[in-house]
Amino acid sequence: MRVSNKRYDREVRSIELARRMLRLEARTQTICAWTGLTSYRVRTLACVLGRDGDRQGRLRQRGPSPSKFALLMASPGVREEAPAIAGLCRCYDVIPAERCPNACKRLPGIERGERLCDALELFREIVPDTCITLEQVVLLVFTLAEGKDWELGACAKCQATILTDRLALSRRLCAYHDAGAGADWLEVQEPMLGLDREHTDASFAQQTLF
Repeated sequence: MRVSNKRYDREVRSIELARRMLRLEARTQTICAWTGLTSYRVRTLACVLGRDGDRQGRLRQRGPSPSKFALLMASPGVREEAPAIAGLCRCYDVIPAERCPNACKRLPGIERGERLCDALELFREIVPDTCITLEQVVLLVFTLAEGKDWELGACAKCQATILTDRLALSRRLCAYHDAGAGADWLEVQEPMLGLDREHTDASFAQQTLF
């Protein structure tokens, strides 16, 4: 009976995670990877959400998920928001502290997927007009978890959360200090994010977002 209960609970959690990801406009293959559900069941859930009047069930993008991190960072909006959402993902343990080779295979799962949705939903509450999508956050998570070319670091002057290119020779500075000035810069402390200290080990800084 205990085994049956565990399987039932896991099934319920996987379906609820799929619903959350559908509302966040995730592609079918992404939802399958994180929930363990078949593509048929995901498409069925999408149809149900659509019939219930949930527009997000009909606005999901089609085709393959983003796979080129360089193209992702070429977008000014994403490049500006990426350090903040990456910092939240680290706080929620979506991005592990240690490097994770082959992250796209090892990281997806129900528990981490729930935390991924928590991080993005919180970020959208803080930045309602954000341009970043769940698919882009997933690519960001995989890239930083593997740590081959990019990593999550801290500004050399203020310890703000930044993304750094491991192969670049540029100084590791946040947008504020790299520009030398910036009245619209604001450091976001733990109380504003509503996170306990046990869930975070870094401050967040982002230009123009907050």
